[in-house]
Amino acid sequence: MNKGDSELMKVSLERNGFTPAPDIKSADICIFNTCSVRQNAEDRALARIKEERNSSLHKNRVIVLTGCMAQRIGDDVISRGMADLAIGPYQAPGCGEIVKEYLSGSGKKLYSSQEAEDFTARIDDGLLKNKDVHPWHKWVTITHGCENFCSYCIVPYVRGKLISFPSDRIIKYINDLAKEGITEISLLGQNVNQYGHDSGDIPFYQLLDKTASIKGIKRINFLTSHPMDFSPEIIGVIRDHEHISRGIHLPLQSGSDRILKAMNRKYTLAHYYRIVDAIKTELSEFALSTDLITGFPGESEKEFEETLKAVEKIRFDEAFMYSYSPRSGTPASEMKELLNRDEKINRLNQLITLQRKISLEKLRSRINKKEIVIGEKVSKRSDQEIMGKTRFMHPVVFKGELSDIGREIRIEIRDVKGSTLIGEKTG
Repeated sequence: MNKGDSELMKVSLERNGFTPAPDIKSADICIFNTCSVRQNAEDRALARIKEERNSSLHKNRVIVLTGCMAQRIGDDVISRGMADLAIGPYQAPGCGEIVKEYLSGSGKKLYSSQEAEDFTARIDDGLLKNKDVHPWHKWVTITHGCENFCSYCIVPYVRGKLISFPSDRIIKYINDLAKEGITEISLLGQNVNQYGHDSGDIPFYQLLDKTASIKGIKRINFLTSHPMDFSPEIIGVIRDHEHISRGIHLPLQSGSDRILKAMNRKYTLAHYYRIVDAIKTELSEFALSTDLITGFPGESEKEFEETLKAVEKIRFDEAFMYSYSPRSGTPASEMKELLNRDEKINRLNQLITLQRKISLEKLRSRINKKEIVIGEKVSKRSDQEIMGKTRFMHPVVFKGELSDIGREIRIEIRDVKGSTLIGEKTG
């Protein structure tokens, strides 16, 4: 989401006469687009901001805080003199206009309104000509905000309520992207499955189907999904379109029904198993990734072991794993914690050890398989190698040329090193 918003900010700034600096040292304006999901993310961002504010090279540079931290603590960061401007997620795509007003002396310092009239659209035709980090790829935001209110999550408070963008506008935009040579897109939302719930527009599976029918688009990714409303129709659309990624991200968070209820996740482990079974039935091959939290307030040893058992049973290809981090303002932050930090980290390390073993086994199962890879960049290891991703979202390295970047390449998997597949071109 932040990558998509950052690109919108860039378009807005250039539209208002600003040009990108070659590096941060020479920048007159430093914009920090931030995340508030975890405390250590905020701590790292604040450290970077302090570093640039205290730089002796630019005493008069403008520091701009954007993203979720701007919404959550923007007024405090400004009052402490760390930033000159704070722009929340609703207004971030209008960054260029806001900075221009500020420099003229007529603008305010804090933009944190979440009123509908202050929401800045995410589908901007200015993006058509703007090249992403990967010039064949585009992030396409289809919803903004979230109303699920998981008890540990700050997102609904900083990004606001669910807003679905009109499906006809999204489809026209993707058609235009295809005409500009874009071949891969990623549909974005805090929960893409809830697309249209607020507006009465078509459901997500129909939007995905329409997107998959657009000529010229060779790969489609989407994230993030919520198990609560990951429907059989979505699986059917994936099955019917080979160029929709078989890498499915479906956050489980915990293997304990009691903890899932305390998290306000609105599904049970049995429901999650039914989704996995449906995916297995409909898709001959797929990769499943997830998010997991250890040490949620009140989690017992038995409940943690239930998570380990669920991981062993489901066998995720990849997992993003965290120890619980309280966020002020969320219901979970008021819950009594039974574990200290070391105990939470110990559980996290047990989970990581188990998942790494499973991930390696899943990667090794791809050896001798033929894959279609989109080359993304030159490998860090060798300028004779290209790194890309398979349609299962597995990273792979193969001997290749610069001309392979952005193209679909057929390879055969020969080996695994660390968490990366090693491939060889087959033609």
